[in-house]
Amino acid sequence: MNITPCFNLKLRQADRVLTSYYDNSLRDLGITIAQFSVLRVLSMLKNPSQKELQEVLVLQQTTLTRNLKPLIRSGYVQTNPSPDDGRVTLVSLTDEGKALFNKAKIRWKQAQSGISQHLGDELSAQLLQVADAILTLRS
Repeated sequence: MNITPCFNLKLRQADRVLTSYYDNSLRDLGITIAQFSVLRVLSMLKNPSQKELQEVLVLQQTTLTRNLKPLIRSGYVQTNPSPDDGRVTLVSLTDEGKALFNKAKIRWKQAQSGISQHLGDELSAQLLQVADAILTLRS
């Protein structure tokens, strides 16, 4: 049987493997790689709106909300109305969130190194290039 390769299927399979790998490295901190990604972006941006956060992470609003809720409930992230426009919600790390991010960043770097060692330098660089090229498909 000859099955035509499907980019979507292969990328989703790879995504599940990578997600599991990162999640395992963060498990004892009580967060997932998706939640770490939120913390990471919040550590880089100063009080982004939920809409800005959604755009940077390339997430639908419902997915962002699903990732934010446990972080807010645990006291790692806070939301506040924008002083300029009360309809806009700003998102930021709390002091506890900053501390968690600093711990998680060490685990993330270890996972990154493990993946990079497994793939090798050339393939790791190519993976990032392919991912960047795919992101240009966004509409």
